Amino acid sequence: MVIPTRRRCLDLMKQAKMPEHIQKHSLVVAEIAVYLGGLLYQNCTCLNLPLLEAGALLHDIAKDRALATGERHEKVGAKMVEDWGYPLLSPIVKEHVVLDRTVLHGPITESLLVNYADKRVKHDQIVSLGDRFFDLIDRYAKTEEHRAWLLEKFHLYGLLESKIFEHLTLNPNDLCRVAGSGASVRGSQFV
Repeated sequence: MVIPTRRRCLDLMKQAKMPEHIQKHSLVVAEIAVYLGGLLYQNCTCLNLPLLEAGALLHDIAKDRALATGERHEKVGAKMVEDWGYPLLSPIVKEHVVLDRTVLHGPITESLLVNYADKRVKHDQIVSLGDRFFDLIDRYAKTEEHRAWLLEKFHLYGLLESKIFEHLTLNPNDLCRVAGSGASVRGSQFV
């Protein structure tokens, strides 16, 4: 199956008229996903790094459209990448919004890593899960039930974070320090 190159993903972003701020967000998500994916790959976690990068770059491909129409951006985006001839990307785009407890018992996949990386980026800044979720709660929790639901998701993402970092020598806060220092997370090393 064909996986779009980084250049092709950037072209698709332009073709879809993805706003610049969503492009910036997606670029940072891709940097985190590929960096962590490279480290996990070195520790024998079998990940397809080009697929991981493409999925991260295109995870919000339909976000702007969905904001205007009220559609679910992950579903629309999954259909878009499939229609463009990239069916391998479809599950990554579709699964980047919600985390199901059952997947925490399986292997770390490209979908899980993109989902996690997305939750570590607020706009175009790398933040902690706590910062990201409390921002989501402040902005979107209109009812006590929704607030409780987001807090449960925060707990699940904490479990996912533990699962990812148990295989690594760095800790989750190291990603924030890199962002704060102005360094970039790219590939499998800080540059």
